[in-house]
Formats: sequence, C-alpha cells, structure tokens
Amino acid sequence: MNKPEIIEVAPLREQIADIVRRMIINGELESEQKISERQIGKMLNVSTTPVKEAFRTLQAEGLIYSLPRKGSFVSSHSKENLMQYSLIRSALDGIAAYLAAQFAEPEDIEYMQGELQKSRELIISHGDSSEISKHNYNYHVRIRTATKNNFLVHLTTMVASMDNSIRQVVNKTDFDELMMRQQEHEKILQTIIDRKSYEAEQLMIVHIRKATEKALYAAE
Repeated sequence: MNKPEIIEVAPLREQIADIVRRMIINGELESEQKISERQIGKMLNVSTTPVKEAFRTLQAEGLIYSLPRKGSFVSSHSKENLMQYSLIRSALDGIAAYLAAQFAEPEDIEYMQGELQKSRELIISHGDSSEISKHNYNYHVRIRTATKNNFLVHLTTMVASMDNSIRQVVNKTDFDELMMRQQEHEKILQTIIDRKSYEAEQLMIVHIRKATEKALYAAE
C-alpha cells in the first residue's frame, strides 16, 4: 500500500481520522493493537495536536478507546460499530432515494447521469480509484440534495466522513466488483427516473450494506 499523505484541502484532524479509519477497515491496524498519537504523527509528519483531535473523533465513533496511563487501542468492536453505522447510513440514504424518486428535477438527473458516466469510463479503462470514489460520492450527494429536504441532507452529512473512508477502501478492490457496484448505481438512478420510490429505497439499502460488508469482511 502507498504511504498515506496529508493534503491541503480538508482540516488536518479530519484527514488524520480518515487515514486511521481506513487502516482499521482494511486490517492494517488490528483489533486491540496499541496506537499512539506520536506514532501517527510521525507517520504523517504532523504534530500531535491534530492527531489528538482525530483520536477524539475515532473514540466517539467507537473505533478506538483509551486507558489511563496505558494509551489508546483499536477497539475489538470496531467492525461491528462500522457495520451498525452502515445500517444507519443505509436507512438515511434509502429514504433519500425514496424522496429523490418523487422530487428529483431534470438537472438533478442530468448531473447524476454525468457522474455515473464518468465513473463507468474510469472503471472500463482501469483508471484512478480515487477518481472513481469522487464521482461515486458526487452521485450519492446529489441524490440527497434532490430530495429538497434540508434536514435529511444535514443528517446524511453527519455520517459523511465514515462513508468516505469505507468508499475509499471498497474502491480499491478489483474492477469487476467496481463494475457491479456501478451497475447498482445505474439501476438505482433508473428507478429514480421512473419515479419508483419504494424500489429505489430498497435497492439503495441493499447496495450500501453489501458494499460495507465487502469492505469490512472481505479479507476474513
């Protein structure tokens, strides 16, 4: 695996949390493994201050825990907690797909079709997986905003960080699997176009849960 690097876009604490989260998801950091702020700071060439902030986020998510005078450790329940998160996210995005099938406007449909076309071309050409993830992210965000429901958009934004970490891991698998998820995206969009709310919701729920299970348990 390439060494993770810090970029200048998102706040440091969020980037660090994302990197550590992905290391937990893909098994680089194992259950009950000790993890130190100094170790992560040295690996990413950053001070311990943003690492401390990132660790607080990861503790709130149930991915790591700290013991007085002993340090921080990867939770033995990290994957279970991530799977429970997936249940919440799938429910929220399922509702988003349901409402998008009712309220999506032509410009929403056109935008989502464009993002899916870009990701399809990248998959066929075995392009950059991070670019595929970006277009997938844009597609999901547009489904949420197409609901015209600001409260739902707010709720889904709250779980966006974990969503992105899982997507980055999932999209590093083989391109046959990426194409399968691409086809699922396209099928969901077609149900939105056809105004089939219930079907759109059910397809979205299954899509998200299946992808998360793949990311968390593929190596087992």
